[in-house]
Amino acid sequence: MRRAVLLLALAIAGCSGATVPNSQGSPSAASSPSPVVSSSCRLPFTVFTATGFIRIPDGIFTSDTGSATQPDPSRAGFVRTVASPALYGPEGTGQETYDWRFSRWLPVPHELVSPDGSQYAYSELIPNPASQGLGGPPPLGTLVHIVDVATGKDRIVDQSADVLSAVAFKPEGIYLTQPTVLVDTFVSFYVWIVDPVTHSAHKLLGGKSVGPGTIAFTDGTLWILASDPTNPKGTPQLLRVNLNDGSQSTWLQPTSMFAQFLGLDGLDRPIVSTFSGTNGDPGKTWVIAAASTLQPIADQGFTGQLVADSHGLWLTGNGVFLYPTGGPIHKVSTEAGGSLLGTCG
Repeated sequence: MRRAVLLLALAIAGCSGATVPNSQGSPSAASSPSPVVSSSCRLPFTVFTATGFIRIPDGIFTSDTGSATQPDPSRAGFVRTVASPALYGPEGTGQETYDWRFSRWLPVPHELVSPDGSQYAYSELIPNPASQGLGGPPPLGTLVHIVDVATGKDRIVDQSADVLSAVAFKPEGIYLTQPTVLVDTFVSFYVWIVDPVTHSAHKLLGGKSVGPGTIAFTDGTLWILASDPTNPKGTPQLLRVNLNDGSQSTWLQPTSMFAQFLGLDGLDRPIVSTFSGTNGDPGKTWVIAAASTLQPIADQGFTGQLVADSHGLWLTGNGVFLYPTGGPIHKVSTEAGGSLLGTCG
């Protein structure tokens, strides 16, 4: 199936604007680690110089040699695991997760692991021989791979002439958008989905301009914190986009504040951190229960993507935090400046 090369304006926004109503009684984040998990578990984590686990509840990070990878000799920008069977994926720190079902590190983010942990997906751009780097012809298209974790079998399930990137592996299929590295303008927004069983692909959304932003998917729904394409320099808003008919609603209105969309909780509700921009402001974190309805989680803002599991929400900032169902939030580790790489097991 041929599809025109997309220029989807989609870029991870570290800070962007949103409306926050007045509230009282926001819970405070603990300043030091607290034992809040009734049973011990290990939280996959990277400190960029090493990858391993944070032990819960004591919060101690230990690197794991099982996460080691080496360059793929046949493809630039890809790696293979040292552990056997070899598993392949994109190069880069933070591009891995731990699969508890098979006790293995996988060379992709946890969003690209199948819900049952048996497979993962990744995309590969087809090089253009005529390209000489920046400013040259674009890639010739995209290959979408699915890998069997137990055997390492790597198969191509979709090939197109479009420049796309796999961003999420959900029960309904593998979501694709335009790679963020190619985003440089506000253009029409496109979303495709690949059926991992039938290997068929179809367009879910196309033709709407929504601008760059952070995204998350649930069945039939796209969440995006995006700028208004008619006002590129304005503050963004959190949109809920129906992938069945393209309709959208605003769940968070823009103001002079800054915000970061951290992801979805276990009930598929958006979690957003907001900041006033004033020096010394720690920010606040909210769960958006409905359109324009915010419930406080913490008197502190967070960065990066959250991880939701049976323990609650894992968040990163000036340490690692856990917000269990119903709260309150607690600091579980002093490790800062790293990334969460999966659920705590």
